Amino acid sequence: MHNNDITIVGAGSAGLTLALLLAPTGLKITVLEQGYAPTQQQVTHQRVSALNLASKRVLEHVGAWPAIAATAAAYHQMQVWDADSFGRIEFNAGQERLSQLGWICDNEQIRVALHKQLQQHANVELLFNCTINSIAQSERDVVININQQQLLLSRLVVGADGVNSLVRREMQLPLAHWDYEHQAIVATIRTQLPHQASARQVFLPTGPLALLPLPDPQQCSIVWSCNPERAAELLAMDEMAFNQALTAASNSVLGVLARQTVPQAFALKMRYASTWIRGRAVLVADAAHSIHPLAGQGMNLGLMDVAALAELISEAVADNQDFSETRLLRRYERWRKAEAQTLIAAMETFKRGFSNKQPLLKLVRAVGMSGVDQMPWLKSKIIAAALGNSGDLPKLAQPMLKTQHSA
Repeated sequence: MHNNDITIVGAGSAGLTLALLLAPTGLKITVLEQGYAPTQQQVTHQRVSALNLASKRVLEHVGAWPAIAATAAAYHQMQVWDADSFGRIEFNAGQERLSQLGWICDNEQIRVALHKQLQQHANVELLFNCTINSIAQSERDVVININQQQLLLSRLVVGADGVNSLVRREMQLPLAHWDYEHQAIVATIRTQLPHQASARQVFLPTGPLALLPLPDPQQCSIVWSCNPERAAELLAMDEMAFNQALTAASNSVLGVLARQTVPQAFALKMRYASTWIRGRAVLVADAAHSIHPLAGQGMNLGLMDVAALAELISEAVADNQDFSETRLLRRYERWRKAEAQTLIAAMETFKRGFSNKQPLLKLVRAVGMSGVDQMPWLKSKIIAAALGNSGDLPKLAQPMLKTQHSA
């Protein structure tokens, strides 16, 4: 039987970041992952995430940010408009006295950078290609049966294993969910005009289309969320027809657009665990919640979860307290549930508001967007929340904190 302090199930960005944040405590940590270990390879930007300033601060702290930034694209502007009305709003880094609003990062490169940093910590064990047969817990420990009947005994188990979380299922934590009735089509495209380090999003009657700038000034990653009927039509198109549809949907804002990779589609569903803890098991990130990608906040929300949990565990260890006690885990749950619920509600409001075709509501949203664009104080509040410069943030993610690994 193998004994350790904390087992993290899932070696995605959330799980690896949590391991790095907890490594300085000296706790014995094991990370279990059913998939492969991250390896340095050609950057494809097939699956990307928009990281905000709060996430950057956390990743700086663990030393992974320089490697992530090397393959990322910083953006300095955001342009959002409604294709069905005159509504439009723009955000500019200079107006907020910032150098960037965020970064478009390759998901696999984030894992590669985090994995490399973890090699420096002897108290963290990484087990890839690992099969979990069962998870059970007593009053004092959690027992995980892995691979060929090997038993792993832990004081705390963290489920960082994504939307189809095994930990959530094994612990029988209830899940609320609904279908957004959208599919996200992702691809890398080439643009006729340079993107000028600006992130763009247009709200179409069938769903939002995001054009996310990549390091090449004439390349973008698209996330085109649309209803299943429209998604089926787009996926069935040949390359020329798809390019024409994409260019028209973007209102030719970057000229003629041409796909460079074959589009892939992913079903979009909201998932929310009504309970995040059971005994000595706790959920983080996508295992606890998943949201619509229209605001690009999924990765940021998950990284704030692990930063919050790591903060509470580290404080308990420093005070010689039990880091796995229910009271501490409940503090984490209350803290992060409030943030997740707020964002889930906001995304649903956005989706419903922009998919409604009633003339009066179209006028209201157009006036609302244009009105906000003319109110600097309100724009600053909105962008501060999106950038991770406001709200109940973990200490490492707060704006004024100077981290050891500042870039």
